[in-house]
Amino acid sequence: SSGINAEYGVIHSKVMSLVNSMTLKPEDIRGVGVQVSKLTNYSSEKSSATSKSLHKSAKTKTDTICKTFQCPMPNFLGYTKNEDIKNMLKQWCDSDEPLQVDADKVDIYFNQLIKYGDISFVKDLLCAMRKQFKDKDMEEWNAVFNATLQNVQQQIHSLFNGILNIECL
Repeated sequence: SSGINAEYGVIHSKVMSLVNSMTLKPEDIRGVGVQVSKLTNYSSEKSSATSKSLHKSAKTKTDTICKTFQCPMPNFLGYTKNEDIKNMLKQWCDSDEPLQVDADKVDIYFNQLIKYGDISFVKDLLCAMRKQFKDKDMEEWNAVFNATLQNVQQQIHSLFNGILNIECL
C-alpha cells in the first residue's frame, strides 16, 4: 500500500523489502534504522488553511526520495551539524529583513532534509523559525515563514500523501 500506515507488519515488510533490494550480504549490514514522524491524513485536514492552499495548487511531483545509503547528507551553506545549521538560521532570522535568495536556500535545504528522511529536524527548525518570526511581528518574516511551511507541506504531501503535524504551530 502506498498510503500512510502505522501497522507493524506492513512497516516490517517494507523495511525488509528495502533491505533485500539493496543486494548486500547479511554480514555487511551493521543495522537498519527506521525514522517515524507523525503524519496527519491529508484528506482529514481539508479545513486547515495550509491544507486548503495545498489542495488548490500542488507543485509538480518532486524528485524521488533518496534511496537508503545513496544520498549525501544535506548541507546548508556547507554546514551539516544540526547546531551549526540552527545557528545559521538564527542569524538569518535576526537580520533586519528576509531576502528571497536566502528564503530559497532554506526551502532547498528543507526539501533535501525531507528527501533524506530527517523529518524531525525539519520540525525542529520550523518551530525555531516560528518562534523567532513570531517575536518579530513583521509581515515580511511571517510571509517567508508561511511560504516555507507551505513548501514543506507540499513536499510531504507529494512524497507521503499526508501533511506534517507540527505541534509548536
